[in-house]
Amino acid sequence: MEQARAVPIATLSKFDIPGTLFSVEELKRGHINRTFVGVWEDKGVRKRYVHQVVNHRIFEDIEGLMHNLEVVTRTLQSQFDSSPAAGHETTLTLVPTRDGRSYIQDEAGEFWRTFEYIEGTTSYDVCPGPEAAREAAAILGRFQKSLFSVPPSSLADTIPFFLHGGRRFKAFEESLRKDARSRASRARDQVEFALQRKELSGTLSSALESGAIPARVCHNDMKLNNVLFDADGRRAVCLLDLDTCMSGTPLFDFGDLVRNTAIPCAEDEQDLSKVVVDMDLYAAICEGYMNEVGSSLTTREVELLPFAPRVLAFVLGTRFLTDFLNGDTYFRIHRPEHNLERARTQFAVVEAMERSESRMSEILQALR
Repeated sequence: MEQARAVPIATLSKFDIPGTLFSVEELKRGHINRTFVGVWEDKGVRKRYVHQVVNHRIFEDIEGLMHNLEVVTRTLQSQFDSSPAAGHETTLTLVPTRDGRSYIQDEAGEFWRTFEYIEGTTSYDVCPGPEAAREAAAILGRFQKSLFSVPPSSLADTIPFFLHGGRRFKAFEESLRKDARSRASRARDQVEFALQRKELSGTLSSALESGAIPARVCHNDMKLNNVLFDADGRRAVCLLDLDTCMSGTPLFDFGDLVRNTAIPCAEDEQDLSKVVVDMDLYAAICEGYMNEVGSSLTTREVELLPFAPRVLAFVLGTRFLTDFLNGDTYFRIHRPEHNLERARTQFAVVEAMERSESRMSEILQALR
């Protein structure tokens, strides 16, 4: 059997999967968890499963995280079962252990879980066109609507204050003050950029805390590559990476999708001339999203929609910069200044959105 790195075969065998493990290989995606695809063979038939190590150094409340995952997927599946029109959509399916649990801890103290592999799908790191952008936004809208019935207080905060811009900025200021790794001098331009826009960071979190907008269950990590499309790449069929599904605001998800999709380049693009807002992609996102969930949002939520992408780009850029100052302890990196490059790119996204502010607002206003 082919094996990747140190995969505990005995642990995987405790999941309720028929047959035996034929092969396993690591899937190189995501900043946080380690993901493997295992092929299991039963009576000559092979089937794929996703085996994942949950990073408990980031997600400290594993029990709460898995509770959230079960509630969210169960709610979504109930919606699909009651709506024939959603027949092409699905959600993640957890495979329980043989004793009925949703995860298992191995001898090394790592936490493992297993999902059924969703066959016949594809995903994009960079958006190929308006049709895909519209589909991604539409499935996001349906996802959010399906979860509006779940009380936000019933879910654990898997990463407390995950997208709380005000707290993220305070963490940045503290890291800058300490400069424990003596890196601030290498990030002078990015530090200055962040300090000049401090007020931007708390725009959405302040609105939540004041009650100006309601708390709702949302995805909280809405990147384009967390959307699975069908094999033809035309219809969105599933949202992935549900570990941060918890209380928040739909504005987080909309803003993150625009930030990641309407800027058709990588999060760490080094050629900053490519960092521009593609208005065709942005308009498609707005149309797909508003058609699905627009009527369910409050007036204040709709008013803040045009600003949400800029806030999310700034908060993410600040998080990358903070991690760089701290010595790269959170996000996986692939080269020495990777987090600094990511911060530089996200701050370029903020500048691109500042230049496009009036047009972005006009497009959304026309859809209200």
